[in-house]
Amino acid sequence: MDLPPTPYGGAESGEPDLSGWLAEVEGRLTAIDARLASLESSLRPAVAEEVHAATAELRRAISELGRRLVQDLPHELRRHRDAIVAELRPPPPPVEPPPPDLESPPDLDEAPAVVTPPWESGPEPADAPDAARRRAPRRRRRAG
Repeated sequence: MDLPPTPYGGAESGEPDLSGWLAEVEGRLTAIDARLASLESSLRPAVAEEVHAATAELRRAISELGRRLVQDLPHELRRHRDAIVAELRPPPPPVEPPPPDLESPPDLDEAPAVVTPPWESGPEPADAPDAARRRAPRRRRRAG
């Protein structure tokens, strides 16, 4: 490999040779590599120990969470069941208004519904006797 000329001038100017300087840098890099390998080998057991401790802590935490879940599960299932049943039940019937006071006058805006019993409704038309048998008696509901 040919090296480019340097501003130092080389061996004739009394400066150290570039190839010697590169050899020195290479020696330093080899020493750094050896130190890194030594450091790596000393860190490996420490990291493995930390990973083992973290794994054990995770196992304990997961076991504790599982134990709490098993304790709370019946309560939570009951709560969810009650919520579902409440959704499926029909709504309660509306509250009926209290009976009117006998002392207060009735509302004149509302006319009372007249209920006519079926036996007082009068005779059926003579031309449709079958239709009268099939028809259910009509009853009016009270307004209220």
